[in-house]
Amino acid sequence: MKNNKKYLFTALATQMLLVPIVITVMLIVLMPMLGSVLDLSKTGKYTVGLIVLLGFSIAILIISTIIGMIFSRLWSKGGIELKYKYKISLFPICYAIIFAIGILLFSKGNYNSIWWIVYIYKNPAFFMIGLIFFLMGRYFMLPVIELISYIGFVLGIFLYQVISRKEIKIETSRNFTIVSALIVIALVAVLAGFTKDVISNGITEITYGKTDLKNDLNEDDLINIAPFKVANGLAKLGGPASLQFTDINTMPRLDGATAAYPVYASFVEATYKGLGEYYFNAMKSSTQEFIDKDMHVAFVISDHFPFNIVKCSKTGEAYERLIKKETDIIFVAEPSKEHIEKIKASGDEFALTPIASEAFVFFTNKQNSVENLSVKQIQDIYSGNVNNWKEVGGENKTILPFQRPENSGSQTVMQNKVMKGITMISPRKKILSMVWVGLFLRLQIIRMQRILLAILLCIILLKCLKTIKLNTLL
Repeated sequence: MKNNKKYLFTALATQMLLVPIVITVMLIVLMPMLGSVLDLSKTGKYTVGLIVLLGFSIAILIISTIIGMIFSRLWSKGGIELKYKYKISLFPICYAIIFAIGILLFSKGNYNSIWWIVYIYKNPAFFMIGLIFFLMGRYFMLPVIELISYIGFVLGIFLYQVISRKEIKIETSRNFTIVSALIVIALVAVLAGFTKDVISNGITEITYGKTDLKNDLNEDDLINIAPFKVANGLAKLGGPASLQFTDINTMPRLDGATAAYPVYASFVEATYKGLGEYYFNAMKSSTQEFIDKDMHVAFVISDHFPFNIVKCSKTGEAYERLIKKETDIIFVAEPSKEHIEKIKASGDEFALTPIASEAFVFFTNKQNSVENLSVKQIQDIYSGNVNNWKEVGGENKTILPFQRPENSGSQTVMQNKVMKGITMISPRKKILSMVWVGLFLRLQIIRMQRILLAILLCIILLKCLKTIKLNTLL
């Protein structure tokens, strides 16, 4: 009994304190090296991000597994039952999962919610890692990293038994198996419940937590292509622009839609003389000033002058800022009826200047046999008159028409240019996707959740049917 108590405290201290401390040291050492190893100018940003996260996750798994093996070897002669070792090691995993479920409930399934900052304080040993991912805007990575480290520790105990050629018997009690199964099912149910697709009245809804521009998935894109940033990929002129603004205090304030940002960002870089030099000089200033003035998000979402001369608030908010005279020129699609009414109510009007035309493209699932639709057919679909693909030459399947948020540029164009006065069917809850990229990612999340749920249910079924008894033959 005395040995069991000693093992309990030592195992938990190693798994929940020593492992995260070692991981933190590794992260601090490796972070400065990433810039020299990975060339962002030649590799896609998302590819690099994926490589870094996968590499870091694998490294954590390896480190925690090694620590688990060393720990298991040190206690190999302690007279502790293997069943007891596994029960103790599984406790942090269950604890982390339950806590993650709680955060998901409070945040209503929003993986980018500020609620995840609470997770940082759950285990002080993970505080530094949590703070780093929090500053990167990757709040969801903390529970992932924590679970990987805990699982690696358990894997280390298992591997030591294999390497030492010992018989492995995992005779978990029926109650413990049922509790573990319920926890896993609860976690998957919560994840699936908050990002599921609900089919109702021919409209698919994706439920998600509230976000703002600072948490949107495409913010990094805008920051990387902002004016005066290195290797931003913006269009360049062959020589100096004939139009030049030289006084920072009188430069026109710009805002606009996400899709139009590369256009007016290029304009700023070519015509706002002196703003780039001001930015580079500020970059060389103290670290505290860099943080205070939000220079990382300069010319995108910064609120500090002169880095807020150029912003990207998206169509709806850009119109609101123009009406409130918080910006001078916006690059957007035509205004919605609501925006026109607002500007008239303020005693003013918009000065509209067309500068470009763009195609309005509808896309379907790659397995959809329908390859062409007329404007009339699209009008019928979005007005609710046509609800089945069979009616437009396709298979006998329900049409699920996706929409964009009200007052967004694309939704306004859809209403004015495509529907031409015909009333569109109204989604019952939230419109599908606040950001185009979000639409694709949500669909992938739903697909992966279904696969994960199926795999976990199979594992749980096998686990409940019999106890596991593995005889290693090395």
